[in-house]
Amino acid sequence: MPDDIAIDRLDPADIELVGPLWRQLMDHVAALPGALVPVRPSDESWELERREMLATLAGEAFVLVARRRDEVVGYAYVCVEGPDPVWYTGDKHAVLAALCVDARERGDGVGTALMDAVDEELDRLGIEDVEIGVDQGNSVAARLYERRGYRPDFHIYYGTPGRRPWACLRREAEDRAAGRGRFAPPARPAHDATPDGERSPRGIAPSPPSGHEEPR
Repeated sequence: MPDDIAIDRLDPADIELVGPLWRQLMDHVAALPGALVPVRPSDESWELERREMLATLAGEAFVLVARRRDEVVGYAYVCVEGPDPVWYTGDKHAVLAALCVDARERGDGVGTALMDAVDEELDRLGIEDVEIGVDQGNSVAARLYERRGYRPDFHIYYGTPGRRPWACLRREAEDRAAGRGRFAPPARPAHDATPDGERSPRGIAPSPPSGHEEPR
């Protein structure tokens, strides 16, 4: 572990300390090559993740944070579950739900230090089995885990009944076709804007301002 990194257990009351790192992770995941499913906007995603973290931290889950000179530069979020009904595990097994490292600190040993601390905590708890999910295209994370002896075992498939596109893919296609959300045309300059209530040339309604999303 780098000499200037300290790792401790996060008090749930301080959960907002890791929010910026989660948002960074979502931006990173959104940019991964070969990703199948679009991710939520980072702020929206954090609100949902925060709610889930607080619920699990009321049980046996834990968050370890890495600090450099009192600044949080990474965290590992681990959930503890009972025995897996399919795979042989102990009476409890762990799920590494998130490993987030500040973009400025990646490649400097923070992720490895956090994983070492997770191993120590799980050893203290008597938990030997760990499950980790890796996003498609995140080869850097996959290499980190494989260096530690983890191996890929099964794949997760996404879809909806009736062979329809998964919900968020379908919504993205609808938004693209309708010019909504992030596919909305840019706002017109003020001197070219059509006055409220007036129809545009050829009967086309004025475009919504940039960032505005029409009701679906």
